Amino acid sequence: MNIQLENWKIQNLNFEIIDKDDFRKDGEFGLKTGQIYPDDDKKHFFIMFDVELKDKIFDFRFEAMFIFKIDEDITEDFKISNFPKINAPAIAFPFLRAYISNFTLQSGFEPVILPSINFVKLAEDD
Repeated sequence: MNIQLENWKIQNLNFEIIDKDDFRKDGEFGLKTGQIYPDDDKKHFFIMFDVELKDKIFDFRFEAMFIFKIDEDITEDFKISNFPKINAPAIAFPFLRAYISNFTLQSGFEPVILPSINFVKLAEDD
């Protein structure tokens, strides 16, 4: 079975500078993932990310969708396998890290570099 990351898109984005009185000492980072399997397309699946970043001086939240294509029909066994829960998010995550770093840098802030994520643990916690 061949699996390929075909494309990705930012679905929703909110970036807000917080009031100077509310500046934080430390930042926070939250990440949720999920999978979507379209009923009308048995060869594609989507990995969704919901990212929330509370930096010292801004809030940044967005949703991203990564589109994967496989060369066989998606089965129930595939859906419960590690690939859509662990491997696909791990493949997609470096794109999110680069996006956030570039977005913050190009917006005039210190670039934010997200931590590495253990997707095995994240899948176990769901």
